[in-house]
Formats: sequence, structure tokens, C-alpha cells
Amino acid sequence: MTEAYPQQGEVYLVRALRAIGDTKKRPVAVVSINSRNELSRTVLIVPFTSDLSGGGETPTRILIPAGVGGLESDSLAVCEQILAVQKTYLEQGPYGEISADFLGRIQRGVQVAIGIYEL
Repeated sequence: MTEAYPQQGEVYLVRALRAIGDTKKRPVAVVSINSRNELSRTVLIVPFTSDLSGGGETPTRILIPAGVGGLESDSLAVCEQILAVQKTYLEQGPYGEISADFLGRIQRGVQVAIGIYEL
């Protein structure tokens, strides 16, 4: 039997990500492909924030409604903060899975953030 591994589109709670200035745990979406997730010690994630005070959705910040993927409140997927984290940083979850539509929108946000997709 193979060991379970995080799947693309799943939502986890991750330890504080000091690399992006976090001081608390936060939900993240796994965006790396499953073959990578299975074989690597790390996964690529996009963090969520429930702080919507800075404005709504932008090309690199995708609004995900409460309930989707187990999120408790409306949240922004902060695509410009894509990060590789060790699987051991995924503390709890998966809470749920985001739909293919929302995953595609997050992937497009990452592409915009790194300059391989122009608006």
C-alpha cells in the first residue's frame, strides 16, 4: 500500500510561514501536480487570507467563497505568494478540496504573478 500524500486542490492548515511574514497558522491550497506531491518532500502551496480590507479580487488574488474547500470565511488566494513547503508543515487537513474551476483560477493567478500569462 502506498503512503497517502497531499493532492492538488486540497486545503490544509499550515504552520506559520515566516518566509511571508506570517505569525499564525493559515489555510493553504496545494497547487503542485500530484506526481510531484507523491515524490517530493515538498508541495507547492498558495496561502489564503481572510483579510479582505485591502480590496477584493485582483488578477493575482482570487476570491474563494466561505465553504469552498472547507474555508470558514470568504478568503483571497494570494497567488503571488506561491511557496514550496515541506509536507510536515501541513499540520491539519485536508479540510476539503477546491473545485476545478477555482483551482484553475488560482493557477491562472500564479501564471499572472510570474509573468507567463498577460491580461
